[in-house]
Amino acid sequence: MENKFLQLVFTSNLQLVKVVEKEILSFLTRETNISTDELLEFKLIVNELLINAVIHGNKGDSSKSVKVKVGIVDKKLSYIVVEDEGEGFDIGRVFKEYTPYDEKDEIEDLYEFGRGLMIVASLCEKVKQNQKGNKIVAVRRLKKEEDCYV
Repeated sequence: MENKFLQLVFTSNLQLVKVVEKEILSFLTRETNISTDELLEFKLIVNELLINAVIHGNKGDSSKSVKVKVGIVDKKLSYIVVEDEGEGFDIGRVFKEYTPYDEKDEIEDLYEFGRGLMIVASLCEKVKQNQKGNKIVAVRRLKKEEDCYV
């Protein structure tokens, strides 16, 4: 079994999110036979998790940092771990409060909360967090190359 990983730490600055995202996508491209479509999905996952850590976790405080670890397990499974220095949140609450739009709802009353995490969850096999709620792990199975061109 071959495991590879990349670890990065950056200060809470939205401009650095793109730099870190590019480094992560380069790592995935270098270490796997990832398709362009799958790479775009990874970009969305990475972007959502990093932006959430900077904006919601660390509240944009540039004195705080975000730790990121991306791993590939036997070229079949990928994971990303993102940890911020914030107070944490309850991912179960995010998923519980997210409900589909109902025609009877007033648009002004719709709660804009957790959409990014819902997108991440839809693109991953598993999304979990630590007890404090400031560290999130997203796991995604890598598609086989032949699956990408069916």
